[in-house]
Amino acid sequence: MKRELSYKNCLINSESFQLGQSGSWIPRYALTRLNGDGASHDTPSHRDRLDIVYGTEGEADAFALHDAMQWVDSH
Repeated sequence: MKRELSYKNCLINSESFQLGQSGSWIPRYALTRLNGDGASHDTPSHRDRLDIVYGTEGEADAFALHDAMQWVDSH
């Protein structure tokens, strides 16, 4: 379940992935800054949260989106 969210001047895509045979999901997001017309103006940056795992992809994706929004708010 991949999610996409437009937040402030950014486009956030959750890209969580499963860690091997364990069944655990690692939160990952890609963040692209947008111009005023909605077009991207840089290469997406990615962040993996290897310090946190979730039991489902949906939980990991929800966390990834929330984490990305916090990053945008702080920069």
